[in-house]
Amino acid sequence: MRPRTDTFDDSCFATLHGRGPYHFVLLPGLVPDGRETFHRQQSLFRAHGDTTTVTWPYDAFNLERVIDGIQQRIISISASGARPVLVGVSVGGGIALELLRRNSTKPLPLAAVLLVSPMTCADDLAPMLKRFVEPIFNPPEGITSEEALEKGRTFFRSLASKAIGEPLRSPWKAFFTPQGWVQLRENAIRARIELTLSGIPTGGGLERVQAIQKLPGIHQHRGHLSSMPTLITWGSRERPTLRMDGPGTGMLCRPDLAYRLFPDAEIHWIYEADGGEVPHASLLKHADSFNPVIKRFLKRIASAGAKVAAAG
Repeated sequence: MRPRTDTFDDSCFATLHGRGPYHFVLLPGLVPDGRETFHRQQSLFRAHGDTTTVTWPYDAFNLERVIDGIQQRIISISASGARPVLVGVSVGGGIALELLRRNSTKPLPLAAVLLVSPMTCADDLAPMLKRFVEPIFNPPEGITSEEALEKGRTFFRSLASKAIGEPLRSPWKAFFTPQGWVQLRENAIRARIELTLSGIPTGGGLERVQAIQKLPGIHQHRGHLSSMPTLITWGSRERPTLRMDGPGTGMLCRPDLAYRLFPDAEIHWIYEADGGEVPHASLLKHADSFNPVIKRFLKRIASAGAKVAAAG
């Protein structure tokens, strides 16, 4: 799904129907698109209700318009009788947090919040990653923001391609083994990610990255961001992407600090079954590690919701 326009309108939202009273609003990071980001969690969410997956506009990115559009969508979902759940990944998590911050005095009608590797502001970025985005924020003499973006695009392409694992070297072999068929499907997802990265024009990509600098973060906030059940998950190998002692990450990765913002929060560090490390926001490649934690959380809110409905 590619948005038809450079504005944040209905073409940026894709809704799929599920079973249950909830409606999940899914916010991806800057890349890949929402369709790929949540590809291996859709069945989990749709077992509990509908999903609306967001795809950011390709040709422009207006943070104010994005936040307003998501807010109105949540209000509309609630008015329809469903119970909205806000889900944000990486920069999408930062956008979700900013939406909650702006509505903290009059909370949105959410049933739960789910954040995966949320990046709250530019100062949460790891030094290696910040070296690529700092010239985009503040171009040094002799280089433009656009040139800095194109230099960084190769780096981001390598990060995104790693999200799916190694490509299939000999596609013809896929027809002879079950594993080959799986790898063919992986190649199709990889191709969509590559299409996204190559399809975002320089101007649109520049505005996406510059939106990070506009996120004020949550470290100055006093009071709760949401009192609803909240799940915050972190990959066990976040540090190449995020500083875990950053102004926002440092709060949200520690239960004793996160509860000040989310009093009903669970904090989980995600590892592979054999103890291996899991990278930042790796919902696609490491679905087998993330999904059991997400599934337990969804069962928890479903059980609590059923009790409330029965009491009412």
